[in-house]
Amino acid sequence: MAALTATALCGAAMTLTALAQTQPSHAPSQVPSGVQPRTQADDVEYGRLIDKHLIDKRFTTELVDHMPLSETVPSPLKFFGRIPGTPGELTYAADIHRYYRELARTSPNVKYMTLGTSEEGREQVLIAIADEATLASLDDYKAKLALLGDARRTDAKQAAEIIKTAKPIYWVTSGIHSPETGGPEMLIELAYRLAVQDTPFIRDIREKMITFITPVVEVDGREKMVDTYYYGKKTGKPKPPLVYWGKYVAHDNNRDGLGQYLKLTQNITKAMLEWRPTVLHDLHEAASYLYTSTGTGPYNTSLDPIQTNEWWLLAETEVMELTKRGIPGVWTYGFYDGWVPNYLFWIAHTHNSFGRFYEVQSYGPDIQKDLKLAPSVTSREWFRPNPPLPSVDWAPRNNTNIQQSALLFALNRVANDGAMYLENYWTKNRNAIQAGQKAGEINAWVIPAQQRAPKNATDMINMLRQQGVEVSRATQKFSAGGIDVDVGDYVIRADQPYRTLLDMYLSVQTYPVANPRPYDDTGWTMQLMHNVETKIIKDTAVFSQPLAPLVGDANVTGGITGSGSTIIFNHSGDNALVGLRFKLKNARILAAETDFTLNGKQYSAGSFILPSANRAEVERLASQLGLTGEAVAAAPNVATHPLTAPRIGYIHSWARTQDEGWWRAALDHYGIPYDYFADTTLKDTNLRAKYDVLIYPTVANNGRDQFIGVPMNGTEKIPYKKSALTPHLGALDSAEDIRGGVGGAGIEAIKRFVTDGGTLIGDGSTVEMLSMFGAAPNVTVSQPSDLYTKGAIMRGMITDPTSPIVYGYSGDQLPIYFSQAPVLNVTEAGSRMGYFDPNGPGARLAQNVTPNAKPATVSPWQASVDGAAQKTEAAATNPSPFGSAEPSSRTSGSPPDRMPRVIMSFPAKSGDILLSGMLDGGDALTKKPLVLNVPQGKGNYVLFALRPFWRWQTQGSYMLGFNAILNWDHLDAGEKRP
Repeated sequence: MAALTATALCGAAMTLTALAQTQPSHAPSQVPSGVQPRTQADDVEYGRLIDKHLIDKRFTTELVDHMPLSETVPSPLKFFGRIPGTPGELTYAADIHRYYRELARTSPNVKYMTLGTSEEGREQVLIAIADEATLASLDDYKAKLALLGDARRTDAKQAAEIIKTAKPIYWVTSGIHSPETGGPEMLIELAYRLAVQDTPFIRDIREKMITFITPVVEVDGREKMVDTYYYGKKTGKPKPPLVYWGKYVAHDNNRDGLGQYLKLTQNITKAMLEWRPTVLHDLHEAASYLYTSTGTGPYNTSLDPIQTNEWWLLAETEVMELTKRGIPGVWTYGFYDGWVPNYLFWIAHTHNSFGRFYEVQSYGPDIQKDLKLAPSVTSREWFRPNPPLPSVDWAPRNNTNIQQSALLFALNRVANDGAMYLENYWTKNRNAIQAGQKAGEINAWVIPAQQRAPKNATDMINMLRQQGVEVSRATQKFSAGGIDVDVGDYVIRADQPYRTLLDMYLSVQTYPVANPRPYDDTGWTMQLMHNVETKIIKDTAVFSQPLAPLVGDANVTGGITGSGSTIIFNHSGDNALVGLRFKLKNARILAAETDFTLNGKQYSAGSFILPSANRAEVERLASQLGLTGEAVAAAPNVATHPLTAPRIGYIHSWARTQDEGWWRAALDHYGIPYDYFADTTLKDTNLRAKYDVLIYPTVANNGRDQFIGVPMNGTEKIPYKKSALTPHLGALDSAEDIRGGVGGAGIEAIKRFVTDGGTLIGDGSTVEMLSMFGAAPNVTVSQPSDLYTKGAIMRGMITDPTSPIVYGYSGDQLPIYFSQAPVLNVTEAGSRMGYFDPNGPGARLAQNVTPNAKPATVSPWQASVDGAAQKTEAAATNPSPFGSAEPSSRTSGSPPDRMPRVIMSFPAKSGDILLSGMLDGGDALTKKPLVLNVPQGKGNYVLFALRPFWRWQTQGSYMLGFNAILNWDHLDAGEKRP
């Protein structure tokens, strides 16, 4: 009987052998640790295709040069009819998800879950991979990680016991950047491999750890990307650019970690708070051949030092393992900094987990023959001793192999060192709590309930709560650390696990310019960007004060008090106020042009006055919006103008929709309706007949590129629309041919619109383009060679407080966001005579050998009496490069009838400009305009040098844009004319 059994087993093995092979045709470089017995049969055809598609045989390891055969679980080849890494092929997110559902159905080692949906209604998916017993007890492992995540509930002894049976979760995400196509393809194969392979190496991952995979984070953009690729492939015509990824933004979807507006960010954050994964690893494609993240520094000063050690420990493991297997171009350090916490993977850092990312050479999916790289990429440096090659044949399978191999080594290392990583997680949470308990450190943040704009304040508080921050309210008055706290004030204790997040978000950033070039923003202090008063308490006595934890969102109770037929809403700067105007579209609403007092109450300029109001309707809306109005017997005796709800046209470019999406998000969120259309259509539209306001946000790096748009190259039209070939395009806008930008005819259409009484609102490259091509007279844009800044918070001075654009703001200054350009000037004359410019090209060529002698200087937001609070006069018109007014002998042309109205400008002293971030050469900004109202004919241009709608972070300056919309036809209110 035993002999028969052995014979039967032998026959079965022979049958499998006929279908399989144990080694690929080209073995990778062998190392002793890579020699492991494989008892499973391999899928012969799958292995043949791996070898076929790997056109450079150096890019492989023993982990990925084969694929095990399963009788019950379909491989990618069986399911799709091809393998990941096949040239010329991409997979829709919906099909990846369909495959994952099949894996979960056929394998006991896979569990399928959903995180939520996107703005366009597509599922965001999560699968868990582990052995069957672990998946059956997934909730128990979740509970253990929750205990390790709060050292207030779990002391060191208890943590040690939990760690003995807990398992780390390693969460891999990909596809947030839609043109980076390789990660989702590779994760199709990795999921199958982890589910079915039975080597000791893979069993360690499956049995000692839980692997989470989200193959496509930006599901809307993935479908559009695949559409555009196949359109080009199947038609042979130029494929449309990836104009839209998600509904609102493109690349900035990975800069929403702070603001948390996008559904994809919210979904990832909710899962982070629920599961507390040990590692969050995001896959990208922007380096050759594989960069594993550490960063050049400066590292964010709020990071626990353990975190940076984890970065290096795991990165060096990956670099070492792939390098000793002969794979070139695997390195770390010299790509990114480690400073700003707005990336997706930083959601892990702010919650004391371990965040990291890869950057890999592009997947394609087309083969790149003789791919040449620059010397700066291929040079041998201390951080890159095994650099990329000057030239290589690159194919999708190279991408699949290199990142799958590195990821498998990382997964195995974390699985086998799981106790260490779990201990690190508990320790980082404990350290955060203890840091908040220390005397002399920040022990609490206080956000007074009585704010100038109370609804804006609660919105910021809820943004923090959404990310897991614990917030309380004072139930009695008290003082601590010299700070008076009133009943109802919001108190955020610092002795909580997510103090790390609070410290990152609420601290002031200083980024000395001698550091490596910043990768993204350098300053982001949340309360400054929201213009919300926030106080710090350095006194441990705050912990014994009567505080009630907030169990739901913070809110402001809205409604109407008083009696009478007229209702007044004070203009407090609350962004919700703009929504009231549009929700009451047909109501008569007036705006007060000056401050006034009525029944003993102070009202600000811009306050809404509703004569003969429908109280029931207004009160219902006020309650919804968190706004408080006062009913009075009669309208106040104050100068007013009507707030006419404008017809709004919203202009986008087919070249780039990145930044304009944040404006759209704000309009949608606050209920402002608009028509959305491309700048290529301007020349064919009677704009003034249809619209009162045009919104034209920044598009490109400069005005010239915006003017040109998608170049009119060739004769083939480039359509962007829904079709049988491109079923996912055209959701927001469509066109038969997207080539061409605004062009000369479009500029002329804009000029006619404004001259005929319309108002155009723009920022960034739009301002530069309008100045460059003569649409905005008497405004020029300069590029100071000494100026160096990147995404910082700066002090803006309100130079004309009577302008409707600054209604609702108190005082003479406002924190604003600015990033290098545009630098605006106001000039009276038509043209200038050129002469030597001491600030021109070459001014910075002399080497500074002592860069650290000048640290970054930040100005405290609370202005001093004789410092930044001084009144800033408008900059001189016709300034010369030497700083003085340019003599009339050097100008020509007739003076204008009306000069641009400078509403806000930079301070007069360079030392007063920077509030948070990085700035060098601030003298180039002193007194430069930040907000201009440029009258032309019957209409106006409202031009911003600051960025009023930057990501979902600058809510404190939103009202500048909203005021321009609300008062579009009375922007001259309060103006002093000669």
